[in-house]
Amino acid sequence: MAPALVHHFVMSMNAIELHSINRWEASFLREEVDGYFTHGIECTPGATVLDVGANIGVFSAAVYERLDGDVRIYAFEPMPPLHATLERNAREFFNGRLTALPYGLASRDDELDFSYIPAATIFSSSSRDQGNIEDERRRVTASVVEMIRQGGLGPVLRRVPAPVLTPLISRKLRVLRRLETHRVKVRPLSSVLDEQGIDHIDLLKVDVEGAELEVLRGIEERHWPLVRQAVVEVEGWQQNRDTVREVLLTHGFKVSTEQDSVQRAGDIGMVFAVRP
Repeated sequence: MAPALVHHFVMSMNAIELHSINRWEASFLREEVDGYFTHGIECTPGATVLDVGANIGVFSAAVYERLDGDVRIYAFEPMPPLHATLERNAREFFNGRLTALPYGLASRDDELDFSYIPAATIFSSSSRDQGNIEDERRRVTASVVEMIRQGGLGPVLRRVPAPVLTPLISRKLRVLRRLETHRVKVRPLSSVLDEQGIDHIDLLKVDVEGAELEVLRGIEERHWPLVRQAVVEVEGWQQNRDTVREVLLTHGFKVSTEQDSVQRAGDIGMVFAVRP
């Protein structure tokens, strides 16, 4: 999507108003932020935070607010339309405290085809394409239906029977079929740490739509001691949870996992890692 065709909206977030591509996504991401700060995860002033899978910077903005701007943030977003918005937000709202990096993280240097979904950018991923997008639509539909059953979108929708909701939501999610392909750069985190001169990481947040293990495998042994805390959203929970957990346990973290009913319907969950 050409930058001139991107409609930027503004979202209110306490003192910060972020530019966004889809207003509903910014609100949705803001609702998710508190879920990262559980199981002993905390940030204190002066922290260095890595926001991997930053989208437009909602998580970064929440951290910036929590610490009254006393934070150094490195935000990674490889999708060009999203990175352009992230960079604009960095310029206008973060007082030089956020570095917007225009690539993703992986186990090695590479260029990959990412599918970008303009109407639902949060689902953009290197692991989604026309071959599996229908499976993804079914998974997301199940998750949204469960969210409604739990009252997440208000009491009126909650009373609608699931057999009625499911086809309704599925039709709404046909926007997922409209994909754009972008060739983007990915790098191992260790080379970025060396390049940027990052000597400690108070919080590593990873939300990369299925590429979580690739991100963790890009951290060399010499750099693991620099990581004090990590929060990883894991897709393909049943298949990948134990592997992500084992990587973090092996590197000396106390690890907790969490999956609520909405996440269970979408086969995702959260892994929290804190150094004892």
